[in-house]
Amino acid sequence: MVTIVTTVISVTATLAVCLINNHFQRKRDEDAREAEKESQQADITAHLEEIIAVQNESTSSIHSEIGMIKYQLTELTKHVDKHNGVIERTYELEKRTELQEEKIKVANKRIADLEGGRK
Repeated sequence: MVTIVTTVISVTATLAVCLINNHFQRKRDEDAREAEKESQQADITAHLEEIIAVQNESTSSIHSEIGMIKYQLTELTKHVDKHNGVIERTYELEKRTELQEEKIKVANKRIADLEGGRK
């Protein structure tokens, strides 16, 4: 009977140690999984922050490019306006030149008529 009691106590103690050991191993594994999960979340967060920073830099670059394009369009518009002004003035000068040439032809004809009348 003593051996049975000793065996039961031994088995109970062994079972208690196994249960306690199992509990702490499971707790350790859960903590490790939780730490891994937090590490992955931190990595994801860092990666997202990096993506946002790159996107902000890209957006800033795009805004500066848009500003440069607006400036270039403004300058181009000024040059086109100057060119159009030159073209308009050239057209007016050509009309005046034609008119002056016509006046010169008429004047030369009158002079020729006047000189022809003296002879």
